[in-house]
Amino acid sequence: MMMSAAAISHEIQGMGFLTYIRESENLYPIILATHLSSLAIFGGMILMTDLRLLGLAMTDVSVTDVVGQLRVWKRIGFVIMVTMGLLLATSEMDKYYANPYFQLKMFLLLMVGVHALVFRRGVYGNTEAIDRAPSIPRLAKMAAISSLALWIGIACAGRWIAYFEPPKSESAALQETNGPAGQSHAQP
Repeated sequence: MMMSAAAISHEIQGMGFLTYIRESENLYPIILATHLSSLAIFGGMILMTDLRLLGLAMTDVSVTDVVGQLRVWKRIGFVIMVTMGLLLATSEMDKYYANPYFQLKMFLLLMVGVHALVFRRGVYGNTEAIDRAPSIPRLAKMAAISSLALWIGIACAGRWIAYFEPPKSESAALQETNGPAGQSHAQP
C-alpha cells in the first residue's frame, strides 16, 4: 500500500514532539526566531564572503583570511538554521508540503549543495591562488554571484511561504460566499 504525500506529511507532523512544537504558545515562536536570527547572522557572513570574492568589500583583507575566519561560524550558523527550519517545517508539514514557495526554498537549498560541490575545489579550497592573482578570477566572481542569488532566493522563498493560500475548491468557495444552507450573507 502506497501512501500519498499528504498522508506522509500528516504522519510526520503528527509525531508527539512536533505536535507539541506546533501547539506550543512559546516554543514555536522561539524556534522561528532562532531560525530567522541564525539566517540573518549566517546570511551576513555569506554576504561578507561573497562581497570579498567580488572585490567589493574588505579588499585590505585576503580572501584566505575572510573565508578561513568565517568558515567555522558559517558552519555553526548553517547547522542551527537548518535544524530550526526542519523543526518548523515538519511540525506543520500539512501546510508546507504542497506550498510552491516551500518547494522552491528546498530546491534552492539543494542548489546550494550543488554550488558547494562545484566551487569547493576551484574557489573555496583554493583561496591562496585567488590572493596571488592580479585580479579576482572569473570563477571566484561566478561563485560569489551565484551564492548571492541562491541565498537571496532562499530568503525570499522562505518569506513567501507564509503568504501562500492553496486554491479553494469550488464548493468551499461557494459555501463561503453563500453560507452552509445556500443563503447569501450579502447585505441588502
